[in-house]
Amino acid sequence: MDIEIRNGLAEARALAVEHSGALTAYVALGVVVPYLLLSSEPIFDLRTVIALIASPYSSHISGSIAGPLYLLGIVVVIAAGAMLAAWNAILPEMREGYVSEIMYGMVAGVAFLIGNIIVYFGLGLLATLPLFLFAQNMLLGGGGPAFAIAIESYRILLSLLATWLGARLCLTGAIMGANGKLEPFSAFAESWRLTGAAQWRLFAFYFLFGLIVAAAFGGLVLLHAAVIWDNAQAPGSWLETAMSFGWILLFALYFLGQILIPAGLYRASEPETTASEVFA
Repeated sequence: MDIEIRNGLAEARALAVEHSGALTAYVALGVVVPYLLLSSEPIFDLRTVIALIASPYSSHISGSIAGPLYLLGIVVVIAAGAMLAAWNAILPEMREGYVSEIMYGMVAGVAFLIGNIIVYFGLGLLATLPLFLFAQNMLLGGGGPAFAIAIESYRILLSLLATWLGARLCLTGAIMGANGKLEPFSAFAESWRLTGAAQWRLFAFYFLFGLIVAAAFGGLVLLHAAVIWDNAQAPGSWLETAMSFGWILLFALYFLGQILIPAGLYRASEPETTASEVFA
């Protein structure tokens, strides 16, 4: 079974139009709620980060690291649950309602997270093992320029490998949501099977998508940093408020992409799909 990316994007567009209400609700749950939670913690404030970079010896953050980590864990669970709930809302033939979707999403979202941690953390340990076995001098600050280039090349190779693996497993969440699955491992296997023929096209697509997201994120960081630097004495200025809305918009667009692109690709993998022809 092959997957045409053009057809997948057309399917994603069709789903966005058909389920705009549900997607809006789950963007609010998966983006706005986590953003408000994280904004209550000083360590996640860009102003604090800039202050630490500018004056690492005179600025400090009081308190334990356990609090931010605990909050970050809650936010990740909420975001994953919202994604699974969204897939469960837009992909099945019949919806069961917001309450059922959210309950499913919160349970399946935790399983989805655990499955990804097991897969990526396990493979990450195997992939980085050569660094610890054969590059101890470099990791401890030793080694020459050629050795440093070799290590950086290996790290780039690992990032490309992670992108390829992500492309092979990109349909996992959509498969879980479409079929109401609560465990991710059979969905991993199904995604691996469905993306086999199109793996290099998907790799190129997700690599380009990642570059666009990174460029947008980096540009917004620079813009926000410039606003903070010029308004150092005015934390609540209207410019900083506008930047907060900019961050919410960027995260919302990324969140929608993470939902709609796999959903559209999954729909495009089905023989009966027709939306791609409608939007051709």
